Amino acid sequence: MDIEIKIQIAGLNNARKITELVNSVYRGENSKKGWTTEADFLSGIRITEEKVKEIIERKDDLIFLALIGGKITGCVHLENTGSYSYLGMLSVDVNYQDKGIGKILINECERYTKEVLRLSEIRMKVISRRTELIEYYNRRGYRSTGELEEFGSRGDTFGDTSEKLYFVTLTKSL
Repeated sequence: MDIEIKIQIAGLNNARKITELVNSVYRGENSKKGWTTEADFLSGIRITEEKVKEIIERKDDLIFLALIGGKITGCVHLENTGSYSYLGMLSVDVNYQDKGIGKILINECERYTKEVLRLSEIRMKVISRRTELIEYYNRRGYRSTGELEEFGSRGDTFGDTSEKLYFVTLTKSL
């Protein structure tokens, strides 16, 4: 049975649902049903509704939504830095993680970066201990730049941890 997945750009009216989705995918007990959970090494929330609204309102940022039957089942943040796009906050509802939604959202970010923004590179940061996620992105053509950044070094609140964590930067030429 084929399902129809629609892609659209988020508006402020979507901020609450996006926040609920992202937090349910990365943190808490529900996230442990999916393969993208960080609940085993990070507690707290992943993002606030205020932060989502801030992203939506910035001129160089957007959030793509994946909808099935009008329900938000996935999202991804894309930022135009001027020299490359930055992909972040890729989230797919744990009940839909086997439907190819993540791949569709990544493809849309890559298409938008190349065709609309006219940029030839896309980057992202992944927590280094998320080897299964890094391998997933490697299969999609992303490669490590070798850059490491300490988790929380920029003062952003992405959750609480008792261990030292690092982001690895991945890049893909388009």
